[in-house]
Amino acid sequence: MWAFLKQTIFKIGKDANFLSFAGNLSTALAGLFSYMILLRMLTIHDFGIWILFTAPTSLIDMLRFGVTREALVRYLSGSPENDKKYYLGSAWVVGLLILAGITVILWTVAMLIPQALKDSGYSLFFIWYPLLGLVTLPWNYAWSIFQADVDFGKIFWIRFFNLCSFLVIIFVAYLYIKIDVAMVVFIYIATNLATSIFCLLKKWTGIQFFRRIKKDKVMDILKYGRYSMATRIGSSLLKGADSFIISFSAFMGPASVALYAIPLKYIEFIEIPLLSFATTAFPKLSKMSMENNMDGFKRIYYNYTGPIVYIFLVIALLSLVLNKYFILILGGVKYLTTSPQITYVLMVFILYGMLMPLDRFTGIALDSLNRPDKNFRKVLVMTLSNILGDVFAVFGLHYMFPSMPPITILLFVALASIVFSVIGLFLGFYYLKQEIDISFSLIFSKGFRFYKELNKRLKNKEPLFQ
Repeated sequence: MWAFLKQTIFKIGKDANFLSFAGNLSTALAGLFSYMILLRMLTIHDFGIWILFTAPTSLIDMLRFGVTREALVRYLSGSPENDKKYYLGSAWVVGLLILAGITVILWTVAMLIPQALKDSGYSLFFIWYPLLGLVTLPWNYAWSIFQADVDFGKIFWIRFFNLCSFLVIIFVAYLYIKIDVAMVVFIYIATNLATSIFCLLKKWTGIQFFRRIKKDKVMDILKYGRYSMATRIGSSLLKGADSFIISFSAFMGPASVALYAIPLKYIEFIEIPLLSFATTAFPKLSKMSMENNMDGFKRIYYNYTGPIVYIFLVIALLSLVLNKYFILILGGVKYLTTSPQITYVLMVFILYGMLMPLDRFTGIALDSLNRPDKNFRKVLVMTLSNILGDVFAVFGLHYMFPSMPPITILLFVALASIVFSVIGLFLGFYYLKQEIDISFSLIFSKGFRFYKELNKRLKNKEPLFQ
């Protein structure tokens, strides 16, 4: 019994899905601890400047790597070895050209209105982001290469070193010395530089193929990347539009934004395992698509989507039972006692979370089949539907029913999330069935069969997801 348990733990520990999950979890925890330390170390003003440095950094990184990462993963997954060199060389050139354009814009603005940027708190971002963007390029390309190779062990260590080195340095600084926000930015740049130097020394980045560039490979990356970049932006708006629209209502106020942030955090938590599975499934599906192996494509799609749907069903059932404890842990007693109806908003988000695997893997399948345009259309429709629903809930309902309390309006905002999820789900399956013969019912039957045969797979040392 002990030998079997030890063997099972060892097998799971080497599984790509587990390593991807471990990487995403470590990222979330390191980010949380860093946030808590900086909140205590910096003044309120300096912490605000740090947020104004990291928030636009995340958005621009989404734009930059949205163009190259998904495209590289797809083309490196199924291309001949010689073509891979040209895709890597072309991707490096595309990445540097995008960064050069961003640098010109940021530094031009910094020279034209330096005082306005300083007064608004954006001066550190406009001056130092180009350097940060340059030093993060190598380790991000290493990440793309390892994702295409389904080598999530190396990705885990890249992310672990990058985040934990920053966490350790600022923790030591918090204990022994006093530093300002500018020094925090320099530490952040330095830890990213150290990560990239390590990847360069290990020859993981593909920079040695920099001169191997072909026009058709550049066009492949740009054609695919423009849609994946737009999809990333749309997905970001899906998560951020609710709070943004609520904040514009004088009736709702900042307190409503704070209340809504608690159930929204639930979605961020459950996205960690979903993102991990999606990250490992994408290169496998892309490889099957590039090889025109549609039977293998459908097998992988069912073997991922089916089991994960049941995992999220269990998470939802547990969350419904423990929803009050989640609010207590995250927000404290004051949120639950001030507005106990927030539990109903969280319940709506729990139901929304049940639909997320079906939607996410439909999008991954479309991207893998080289139809990022259809995935973008799906996300665009979902985003517009969500925004219209939010505007109606926040402004329309208040206009029609002035006495309706803010918490009830928040409930309708959350319900809009379910509506746009259902819309996206049906639209995604419609697009997917245009490309490949996929059965909705098989997702559930294959998922049930996965757990029925799980013990047998573990005993026979078979891959859990294949």
